[in-house]
Amino acid sequence: MENPGQSLTSAIFKSLYVNCKPMVKLDQINISNNGLTKFFSPIEASILKTLWNGGEMTTSELTEKTKIPLTSVAGTLDRLVKAGYTARRVENVNGRVRYVYEPVFSEEEAATEITTKILDSLVDAFGPLARENFSKYSDKK
Repeated sequence: MENPGQSLTSAIFKSLYVNCKPMVKLDQINISNNGLTKFFSPIEASILKTLWNGGEMTTSELTEKTKIPLTSVAGTLDRLVKAGYTARRVENVNGRVRYVYEPVFSEEEAATEITTKILDSLVDAFGPLARENFSKYSDKK
């Protein structure tokens, strides 16, 4: 028999998985992690933070700033572009092609999107009980 905590967790994760963008791990929330790594892999979080703090950058610049291997940065950026968290444009410099990346959302906008998805999924899964608990929580703050 499944315990109530597992049932709650399972319902939240199933609801989040259906509604989340690919690659961003809203269906695998890790409450024990800090900051963005609750929702993104450590490499994804590092790249996003670096872009939010430094603005647009090339793959090489991100590799230099994050100390993450180039192949890992390139693969992660591709997934972040497909998921809609970063944008990529092509530049021709002296006959060479280079990709420049920038965040699509500010850090605050990304946090708002994640928070909204989580809250929506809780309300979808638990209706009035979720709203009642939100009210209790906001009364404590």
